This record gives sequence, C-alpha cells and structure tokens, in this order.
Amino acid sequence: MTVLNASSVDRWGFPVLSREIDPALTYRPAILPRPISAPVETGPCADAAVRRLFAAHTALASLSEQDRAALLRSSKIRIVKPHEVICYQGDPVAHVIFVLEGFLKLSTTLADGSEVFMEIVSTCRCVGETTVLRTRVHDADTTALSASRLLMIDAMRFRQVFDRNPEGLLAILRLADERRQAAVERLSDSRARTAPIRLAKALLEVTRLPGSAPGNGTSLPLRLSQSELGVMAGMSREMVNKHLALWRDAGWIRMSAGTVASIDVDALSAMFSDYTAH
Repeated sequence: MTVLNASSVDRWGFPVLSREIDPALTYRPAILPRPISAPVETGPCADAAVRRLFAAHTALASLSEQDRAALLRSSKIRIVKPHEVICYQGDPVAHVIFVLEGFLKLSTTLADGSEVFMEIVSTCRCVGETTVLRTRVHDADTTALSASRLLMIDAMRFRQVFDRNPEGLLAILRLADERRQAAVERLSDSRARTAPIRLAKALLEVTRLPGSAPGNGTSLPLRLSQSELGVMAGMSREMVNKHLALWRDAGWIRMSAGTVASIDVDALSAMFSDYTAH
C-alpha cells in the first residue's frame, strides 16, 4: 500500500516521508512548508492621504516615520455630522483629535449659560494634544461646525511617543503658545473693539481657513449661522443680523440661505484698518 501525504519519524524524531505504510503504525499528515505573505497594513495607516496629512502637521512631522506609523495603528477614523458634540469640557481625554476633513469649534460655557468662543480647528490640526501630555480633562467643548472626518489617536500611545521625542514636545509647546496669543488677542478685542469691528475680524478669520476661493468676492469655506458668528464676535444674533444687512446692501458681503457666502476682503479689511489707525 502507498500513501502520498504521510510521514513517520526516525529515531531522532525528524519526519521522514514514506511510500510504504505499516497498518500497525499511526501516521501524521506530512506538513509541507508554505510561503508566508508579508503583513498588510490596514486602517488609517494604509491610507496614503492620511499619512501625508499626518506628516504635514508641525509636531507630527518631527517624529520618525516609525513613530507616526505607531500612532496611526492605534487610531481610528470617526465621521461626525454638523453640530455634533465630540467631547465636553471636563470629559477625560481618551484621544487626541486630528482633523482630516472639516471644521471643529472649541468653546466654553460660563456659569450664566453664555458661550465663549475659543478657536476654529481645521484640516491638519489637532485638538487635545497639550491636554493629553498633562493628563488632564478637556478644557473646552469640541463641536463640529461641518460634516467632518476625524482621526482619533489613542491618548496613551500619543504620550508614549512624544515622551521620547523632545523636538516633538517643543513643537507642541510652540503651537500651544500660538493658541495662547490668539486667546489673549481675542480677549483684548472683546474689551477694546466695537461690535462691528469684531464681526468684520471674525469674517476675515474665516477667509483664512483652508478652502477659501478668491474671485468675485472671497467665497467662505465654512457657512456659519448668525448665532455662531455672534459667538465668535461676542455679540447677539440680532446685532449680527443688523450689521450683515447693512454690509449686504453696501455690496461688502453676499448672503445665501441666511448665511454669509462670500465677502469683499478689501472692504472689510479697510474698515478694520481705519478703526485700528485711530
């Protein structure tokens, strides 16, 4: 009797292929070597566009490719709708939020219920990177201003990677200082500048976000409601509506469906410059 896929062992225990079978013995199937395929990346790490955005971030660019890949492997993608709250002030920090597409708003709520605007976070920017390093809770509410695609980076892995990368830590500190300066300027504006100047400045800030399209008036990449503009400028919705109507009639802005679609950057900049010159 012959067999094509059977093996026995010699006296040293090594498998020996045999063509003859002894019915009194028990044979194991012959185990033939098979080629092992190389591991295939899946998830965010496999997306070339995500890797390019990741490497373009100021602090993440200072990391080695290996460390960036480690962060991507510990991340997951989250899709959010406009006005969806991603996290609240006081929530434990489980992730650093990296914006792949869209716009997020950071704000805080005072004891009287009023909302204080902090900043708009756009593509290729992060939320929570400094908070993660200090192992603290979120210091602001994070809300989607548009449909957004986010990369949720595991907080513990983020700390581990940056703890051994002093250049990356310095880059994060520089980003934190820029945000602090912007917050101080915004606080100063709320005390020193008039409401229409603050509103004009808010609209000019929106034109500097990714996706602005110059042309017959600069098209805004983000359509903000009048309430949201009021939060940014520190004024009531009624005051926003009044000034937008005046500027629309003057041809300085174009409205569509109750929101500002485009603005005359030169006109609003001139008004802002005239005020600051006095």
